Amino acid sequence: MKKLRAILASLLSLLMVASVGVSAATANDSSPLSGLPGGKGQPVVMVKIDNVGPARPHTGLYKADLVYVYQVEGGLSRIAAMYNSNFPRVVGPVRSARLSDLDILRQYGNPGLVFSGANRVLIKRINSAKSWVPMGPSQTRGMFRTRAKRVPHNLMINLTQAVRKKQGIGKAQDIGLTFNSANPAGGRSTSSFRAKWPAASVSGTWTGSGYRIALDGKPQSDGANGTPLVAKTVVVQSIRQVPGKTPRVHTVGSGKAVILRNGKRYQGTWQRSSRKGGTTYFVDGKPFSVDVGQVWVLLVDQKKKRAVTFG
Repeated sequence: MKKLRAILASLLSLLMVASVGVSAATANDSSPLSGLPGGKGQPVVMVKIDNVGPARPHTGLYKADLVYVYQVEGGLSRIAAMYNSNFPRVVGPVRSARLSDLDILRQYGNPGLVFSGANRVLIKRINSAKSWVPMGPSQTRGMFRTRAKRVPHNLMINLTQAVRKKQGIGKAQDIGLTFNSANPAGGRSTSSFRAKWPAASVSGTWTGSGYRIALDGKPQSDGANGTPLVAKTVVVQSIRQVPGKTPRVHTVGSGKAVILRNGKRYQGTWQRSSRKGGTTYFVDGKPFSVDVGQVWVLLVDQKKKRAVTFG
């Protein structure tokens, strides 16, 4: 009888532990930008990051939840990195804002915008709008210049301090993404990719757990600690791009998309119905889940043929 009671007590204890484990697993505090833990209910901030040779290696970019890359003047590219689940002590180099950033930002509610400057017209729009919180050098604590790089490629930000001190930054909200770490069915095996603009490129090689990112053909690692830059999901999003000295990319509407995750690529589409609405990706007409972890979205001109190649 005593032995039976002991067995029953042991089983009850195991059931209680299992119950606690299930509760913990279903408590979802993940970021709506990456699916990583800790982002739900936390601020969301865009940091404009320089993306030319003298600005590299970047610092703190590997900690971003979501990274946009698009064309700017001279055929070069610029990075807009979104932070939510983690705010590193040092991020940069910080560079100027572009009109294209504002359309991207509106789907995030009331995010912070870290930037080094902009032209007069754009500065007025940034400072007068209520859809984001400006975090330029004159408005934000924590910016400094490092001696490791030359001006203008050396402006950094203590993002931890800046977010803590800045008032009014909105909390992360649904931007249309869904996450699932399980391998989806279908897809075509893809060991590498390369997206190119007139004077820049982003490429990646499958490592078995993510795509190791290279910029202009050079694999990237963090400038502070050497951590390799690896994306769990890469989305090549074909968008309407308006020519000009600084091209403007339009991220509201719909178009084709290629999604790379788990060593495979999936042909799909994207849709964003309004400026304040999120962007959803579809494969075979159904919403497609990206992997949990850092997401890269490469915005390429839909009119450019062979802008993206796969290996």
